[in-house]
This record gives sequence, structure tokens and C-alpha cells, in this order.
Amino acid sequence: MAKLQQGTITRKSGKWLGHFSRWTRDTQGQRKRLQQAFVIGECDRMTLTNARRILRQRLEEELGLRAAAHRIEVGWFIEQRWKPLREGRWRESTKKINELFLTHIRRQFGDELLRECDEVELQVWLNSLAKEYSASMVRHVHHLLKSIFTEAVEQGYIVRSPARKLGLPTANLKTVSKPFLTEAEIKKLLGLAQGRDRLLLRLVLATALRPSELFALRWSCFQPQKNLLLITESVYRGKLRPFTKTTDSDSRQNLLKVFLPSILVNELQSSRNGAGDDAFIFPSSNGTPMTKENYQHRILTPLARQAGIPRLNFQILRRSSATHLQNLGSPTDIAAILRHTKPTTSLTEYIQTVDDSVQEAVERLAEKLL
Repeated sequence: MAKLQQGTITRKSGKWLGHFSRWTRDTQGQRKRLQQAFVIGECDRMTLTNARRILRQRLEEELGLRAAAHRIEVGWFIEQRWKPLREGRWRESTKKINELFLTHIRRQFGDELLRECDEVELQVWLNSLAKEYSASMVRHVHHLLKSIFTEAVEQGYIVRSPARKLGLPTANLKTVSKPFLTEAEIKKLLGLAQGRDRLLLRLVLATALRPSELFALRWSCFQPQKNLLLITESVYRGKLRPFTKTTDSDSRQNLLKVFLPSILVNELQSSRNGAGDDAFIFPSSNGTPMTKENYQHRILTPLARQAGIPRLNFQILRRSSATHLQNLGSPTDIAAILRHTKPTTSLTEYIQTVDDSVQEAVERLAEKLL
């Protein structure tokens, strides 16, 4: 589908001005573009959204865009008008996740016309997703739908977003099991692990390091006198990149810090064996960063099998850390250890309920109040 002229709106002397182009031919038959402008209305009496609607009507009337504009499909708009504004800011991992969720949206609404999308239809479909998929997936799709249709309004393709009142169907969200390791499973796992692998697992369990952070750590990041590791890089699919987080500078400084228990500081120092500052703390056999997938296949999966643990990966190790932290620190402390900007992320996505700790909390409350 050909790209449609959208026109532009400017503000001058308290008035909205509409601008668009008209093509004509000169006396030699050559195409020539003429810039057109007109006053739409007073800024204090008209919203920008209404100004865009009037500009769209003028374009439809003068340039004959009515039929074409009404044939814009959701799938075309996502690919040609929405994604180009956003995908440049996506990391590779984010892009992969977004593409997966966009596939669901395109499959359901891709061939539907933007102007024919209905808020009830969107809500019914989102409710059906909640019965089949995880809460995280439903929240993500909910966010994408609102973003897509809001942008369609901003660009003048539709007057009102059908997703503006789209609700998150929390009552119907499917409960998804999020496994974590019990204390007995952790002891069994560490009893089977040896040498560097045992140190690595203890470090992950004590600090909740992500594999992208763990395998990018160099000895220059290690500050034994302060019981700290500083995260300066991360690794994704074998490629190193500077560690970045889209947050304010003060929060970002906290996300760079990994606090170490004293026992691991001593073990890390003992394991260095004269390695230089630029060397990786947990390198591959040829000195490069290890990959998460390789370590999973070679170490974690065989260890889990030996320990009788149904499933084991870095996400489960990280979730185990968060879960066993819940009675040892405040939500803010736990968020700092997990390096989350918001405590709610730790509480809703990582910390799992442990029956014994709930019973203990009930007993403590009864002692205090009864």
C-alpha cells in the first residue's frame, strides 16, 4: 500500500495551522509540488486531536484520499507507521519478545481496517488471551494495543482509539507456575557441584546475577575491599556491550552495584590465580565470555538431573534468591539485590509464596494482636 500524505500541524499566534502538499504540472509538463496552508482554528478552543481530524478531512476533500485512507489495515499500520518509530530503541532481546506478541496481534487483527476496530472486540479477545497465556504476556499485549491505536490517532488515521478504555483482565489471568528451589534442593545441588561451578552457583544464589551480567564480569569489576562487584558490561549471544539501563542516573548507579557476602569475597580472591584485570572471572576455555545456552547445556541441565530437580535454569536460580530473601529484608532491599528499579517487579514476578513462611507470619500476627 502506498504511503499516504498526513500533512502537518503547527501553532502560530494562538492558532492551529494545517500544512499539506499538492502536485501540479508546469507549462513544460513537469510535476511541481505546491505547499498549501490554512488556519484550522483557535488553539484555546480546539484540541490538537480535533485539529488533526479537520486536517484529515481537508486532505480527503481536496486530494481525494478518502477511499485510500479508509483502507488502512492494522497490519500495514503496525509495520509501516508504528514499528519504525520504536524498533530503533529496542534491544535484540526486546525485539524478539515484541515480535512474538505482535504476531498474536497481527494474526487476530492484521487484515482488519483500522477504522473498523471495535473496543468490545479488542476487550473480548484480550479476555480470551488471559485464559490461555501468562499474566506477563497479557499485560504486554495490552500495552502494545494501546500504543498502536494511540499512535494511529496521533498520525490522523483514526479519530478515536478503540483501545483507550481497554482493561487488563486481571480476574481471568491464567495462573502460571513459577518454580524455585527449596533449601533442600539448593543444598543438594551445591553438594553435587564442584570447583568453579560450585562457586558460580553460590555467587548467583547469593547475588541474583543475571547470566548476561555474570559472564561479562572481569576481574577489574571486583572490589574486595568494598565487598562489591561493579557491572560495566553485559553479554548477549556471545557479544559484549556496555551495561545500560533506561533510568535516571541515581537509580542507574545502584543497578551497577552487586553486594557480596564476605565468604564469597574470600573465595573469589582465592580463585583468581594471578589473572589480569581484563580477564573474565568465569571465562570459556579460550578466554572469551561463556554463553548462557552453552552453560545451561553443559552444566545446569546435567546437575539438575543428578539432583532430581525437574527444571533448572538461571531464571529459576534468580527466582530462588528472591523467594528466600522475602523474610530477610524489606521490599526495597530485595529490589536492590535483584537490581530492579521498582520493588513491585520483585514482588510480582520473582518472589513466590512459601507455605512455611506464610504460617510463620500468621503465628507472629496472632502473637502480636491476639
